[in-house]
Amino acid sequence: MQGWFVVMVALCVFGCASPQEKAYRAELKDYQRNHQAAIEFARTQAKQLVAASRSFHDSFHRWPKTFDELASFAVQNRLAFDPYAFNDLTLAELTDGSLQIHYDVNCSRFAAPQEPLSQSGSVNVKAN
Repeated sequence: MQGWFVVMVALCVFGCASPQEKAYRAELKDYQRNHQAAIEFARTQAKQLVAASRSFHDSFHRWPKTFDELASFAVQNRLAFDPYAFNDLTLAELTDGSLQIHYDVNCSRFAAPQEPLSQSGSVNVKAN
């Protein structure tokens, strides 16, 4: 009987998390959820960026030279592209005729002050 009691006490002690451990787990889950939301947001923005770049190329038979040129085109043509979703964006036409885009998506709305989230990447866009 005593052995059973010792096992039950051990299960309670080791099975129950401290308040600090519970707070840590909750913060970790929040961070993971926000990080996943930031990743999905960045993917959506990158897809819209590629579509806007291709649309620009289809209209002018050249790639945009600057981010402002692409943003103005997207706004004028009511494309699903939000220029304010990016912190930074650089465009470079490659020798093979494709457009290389380096971008940094503004994910600040998903981040806690102590845990900044950033989604940067690059993509090569070929004409249709």
